[in-house]
Amino acid sequence: MTKVSILLPFRNAASTLQRAFRSMIDQTFLDHELILIDNGSSDTSTSIAEEWCKKDQRIRLVREPTIGIAHALNTGLEHAKAGYIARMDADDIAQPERLQKQVEFLDTHPEIGVVGTRTNFISTVANNRGMEAYVNWQNAIITPREHYLKRFVDAPVAHPSVLFRHDLVQQFGGYDTGPLPEDHELWLRWMHHRVRFAKLPDELLTWNDHPQRSSRTHSNYSVDAFFTTKAKWIAAWYRRKFPSGRPVIIAGTSTLCKARARMLEHEGIPISAFTDVRERVLPRYRFILHNELPGPGEALIISFISQRGTGDKIAAFLVSRGLTEGTDFILAA
Repeated sequence: MTKVSILLPFRNAASTLQRAFRSMIDQTFLDHELILIDNGSSDTSTSIAEEWCKKDQRIRLVREPTIGIAHALNTGLEHAKAGYIARMDADDIAQPERLQKQVEFLDTHPEIGVVGTRTNFISTVANNRGMEAYVNWQNAIITPREHYLKRFVDAPVAHPSVLFRHDLVQQFGGYDTGPLPEDHELWLRWMHHRVRFAKLPDELLTWNDHPQRSSRTHSNYSVDAFFTTKAKWIAAWYRRKFPSGRPVIIAGTSTLCKARARMLEHEGIPISAFTDVRERVLPRYRFILHNELPGPGEALIISFISQRGTGDKIAAFLVSRGLTEGTDFILAA
């Protein structure tokens, strides 16, 4: 039986397909199949894929006419024969030893369900500081505990870098095809079911950022789509973690923070109060100064403050007051 099924969806990616295909075929780990999912291409992508299928019997081409990466990936999963599933994007490049190292890791760590890798970030976007900061943040997350604690901040693992156990799909479902970030939703759902994530410290994927990349252009990856998804899984986690309830305090009083708090309320989580570093008056809500917050075990503080670098400072301050991340507070921005 084949060990790894690689899912590589594409749509009108003729300019980058050759390099992506080559990087997977040239892997040092040979026991794999490469499933190419044509998601309604109208350029020469399909003919390029067909030529690669003729070159190597491990390559198969399937078609998914419904446009959307989640639809394409679910079709790929239906055709996958292996016990491990690897992801790859049509505009990225994998290092030759990527699969070898990931397979060895999952083989020797049965407690881990998903393993990603650090990524090398390359961008043709003029103003890419935000994406670069995100990649640096993501690359710093290695252990299962770090992935779990930071899961509500953003997607802690790069989707095209992962290798995961196929049976997780049977247990907890595949990709949600709704108007949401399909990768982050999948990670949040699987982590909710206690699937453990890890990351290899090696940069084994070159993540190519460009103006046409779907994460920059598609509404599924908008700020609202991310926070709607996060609110759903924060609420699910809260209800399981605190079945008898616990007062929820929102850190941040900006218009954006209040809007995100309303998303939680929409999911049935009552907001007890807001906190900030300066006194505020908020209709309907109690206000607590940051240095007057309750102690360990008394409340759950959810930080929606999104300024770059602020999350670490907030976490350090709360820890200095004896609070524990993941129990007394979470970062969600």
